Amino acid sequence: MDHVSDDMHALRLRNAELEALVAQYELELLTLAGGSEEEMRRLERAERILRENEEKYRALLDDSRDGIVITTRDGEFVDVNLAFVDLVGCASKNEVLGKKIQDFYANPGDRRRMRVLLDKRGATTDYEMAFRRIDGSKIDTLHTISVKTDANGEIIGYQGIMRDITDRKRADEELRKARDELEIRVSERTAELAKANTKLRSEIAERARAQMALKQSEERFRAIFETARDCIFIKDRSLRYTLVNPYMENLLGKPVSQVIGMTDEDLFGRSVGAHLREVDSRVLDGDIIEEEHTRPVRDTELTFLDIRSPMRDSTGHVVGICGISRNITERKATQPVVRYKPDHYPAIAMRSALEAAMLAARTDSIILLTGESGTGKDRLAGYVHNNSSRAGGPFYTMNCAAIAPDLAESELFGHEPGAFTGANRRKRGRFELAEGGTLLLNEIGELPLPLQAKLLTFLDTRSFTRVGGENRIRVNARLIAATNRDLEKEVSENRFRQDLFYRLNVFSIRVPRLRDRTDDIPVLVREILTQLSSEMQLPSVPDVGSSAMRRLKEYSWPGNVRELRNVLERGLILSRGGPLTLDHLGLVGKAKDERSVTVGFPQGRSLIELLEEIERTFLEEALERAGGTKQEAARLLGVSRYVLKRHMRKLGVRYRPTP
Repeated sequence: MDHVSDDMHALRLRNAELEALVAQYELELLTLAGGSEEEMRRLERAERILRENEEKYRALLDDSRDGIVITTRDGEFVDVNLAFVDLVGCASKNEVLGKKIQDFYANPGDRRRMRVLLDKRGATTDYEMAFRRIDGSKIDTLHTISVKTDANGEIIGYQGIMRDITDRKRADEELRKARDELEIRVSERTAELAKANTKLRSEIAERARAQMALKQSEERFRAIFETARDCIFIKDRSLRYTLVNPYMENLLGKPVSQVIGMTDEDLFGRSVGAHLREVDSRVLDGDIIEEEHTRPVRDTELTFLDIRSPMRDSTGHVVGICGISRNITERKATQPVVRYKPDHYPAIAMRSALEAAMLAARTDSIILLTGESGTGKDRLAGYVHNNSSRAGGPFYTMNCAAIAPDLAESELFGHEPGAFTGANRRKRGRFELAEGGTLLLNEIGELPLPLQAKLLTFLDTRSFTRVGGENRIRVNARLIAATNRDLEKEVSENRFRQDLFYRLNVFSIRVPRLRDRTDDIPVLVREILTQLSSEMQLPSVPDVGSSAMRRLKEYSWPGNVRELRNVLERGLILSRGGPLTLDHLGLVGKAKDERSVTVGFPQGRSLIELLEEIERTFLEEALERAGGTKQEAARLLGVSRYVLKRHMRKLGVRYRPTP
C-alpha cells in the first residue's frame, strides 16, 4: 500500500509540473503577442494558474516522504525537496544546491553504471544504490530516474525520486540470513529426522527381533518348565506359591489351582514349614541358598536338593523367590544311616555315651566328641544328627588331619574363581554344603591356628567369606567337633586357641574305648559282619566260634572299633564265607595258655561289678581249659571244688563247650 501511495504522489507531482509548463507556455505567448484587454485577462489568468501550479508543485514536492531531486544533464542539483535534504543529512537545501548527485555516490563504480542507465533517453529506471551522507555514513537507496528532454528530444536534465531502503535491506538481509539459517536448520533437522527415522526403523527391527527372541525364550522356558523332572516354583514376598510346574503338581498330588496361594506350612506341616520359612526369609534378604532337606510328601519322607534364589524387579528390589528342588531320595538311600539301639549294648560306658548323645540331639548346641582314634566318633556324630531336628538336612564330615593346611580354608569355606592358582571356578565349602544340616569336623586338633581364628569368627557370627571373596555368606549348619587329642594340653602348649576350645566345649561326650566295653563286642561283631556280608554279597552272615569270640573279647584292641572291623573283614576273606575261627582272625597277642583281662577305670560301674566281671572271665577260662571238669578247673584255679561251685552259682556261670 505504501508503494501505491508513493506512486500516486509522484504522478500528481508530474501532472502539476506539466500544468505549470503549459501555463508558462501560454504566458510566454501572450507576452510576445501583446494585445487586447481580453488577451491581458488571459495573461493574468495564465500567471495565476502558473503561480497556483508552482505552489501546488512545491507543496507536493515538500510533502513527499521520498527524496526528490531535479538535476541538469551533468547531474548538478537544480531543485531538491526537504525529504532529500534529510536523506543526505544536510541542514538546508543550500548545502545541497550547487552540488552534483555524483558527489553522493558511495561506490565509484556507480558513476559508470549510472551513465549507462541515463543514456537511455526517455526511460525511467529503478535501481538500488549505496548513498553516502554528509557525515560519511552510508545508506541504501532505491532510485527512480526520469529523463527530461527539450522540444527537440535532447536530454536537458533528470528528475529522480530516492527512497531510503536501508531498514528494508537490513530486514531483507536479516530475513535472508534467517531464511538461510532456517534452511540450514531444516536441512539439519531433516538429516536428524532421517537419521532418527533410520534409527527408529533399526530399533523397530531390533525390537521385533527381541520380541521374537523373547517369544522363543518364553517357549523354551515353558518347555523346560513343563517337562523338567525337578520341582520348579515361584513364591511372592509373603512366601505363598504363585507358580508351580507340572512335575511338582504331580509329586504333591494337588492341582495347580489348589497349590497356588498355599504356604510350606500348608503343604508340609508346621515343623518343616518353620524351617523352610527361615530359609526363605534369608533368600528375601538377598542370599542364594542351596541345601538338602527331607520333608513329608503324601505320607512319604522324600529328600530334596533345594536351590532358592531371590527374584528382583527392574529397580533391584527382591519381589519373590524362585526355587528348584530335585528329588534325591534314591541317592540319599544309598548312604549309610547310623541307627544305634542303646538297649542292645550291655556295656554301661557305651550306654552312658548314647544317652548323652540323645540328650544333645534334642538341642542345637555345639558338641565336642573326644576319645581315641577308631572308637566311632563319626558314627556317634551321625547318630546325633539322625535324632535331631536337622535329620532332614545333609550330614557332612571333614577330616582336618587329611587335608593340606593351605587347602583347609578352601575346603571349609570355599573359594572364588582366581583366588589362587588352579581356582578356575567357584567352589562351595563344607559349611555351605551342610546348610540346614550338620557338619562334623573330625580331628579338629589338627586345624591350623590361622584357620582356628576364622572358625571362631564363624561360630560367633554364623557367616564367613570365601577365599578370594568379599561378600559375607550366612549359613545355618550345626557343628560337631571330634578329636583324639587332649585339647586342654594342646591349649597349654599353644597349639590350640583357648577361646576356640571354650567355644567348642559346650557339650562334651567321651566315646569309650573298645577295651572299656568288651561286653559289647558280640553285638558289634554281629553288626559289622552283617554289614560286611551285604557289601561282599555273601549269601548269609557267617557264625563266629566261641573260641574266636573269646579271643576277640580278650584282645586289647589298640585300634578300637576300626581295628575290629578290619580283623573281621580279613576273617571273612580267609573263611570264604564260612564260620570264623581263631585261625581266620590272625590276632597277635599272648600265648594260648595265657589269658589277660583288660579293664578301664569304672565309668558308671562299681568296683564290685568290675571284680565280678574279672572273676567270671577266669571261671569260664578254667572250665574251658578243663574241658568242663569242675575238679580240674578247681585245681587250675587253686581252690577247692566246693569253692568253685559256690562262685559259679553266685556269678551264674555255666560251662558251654567250644564247638
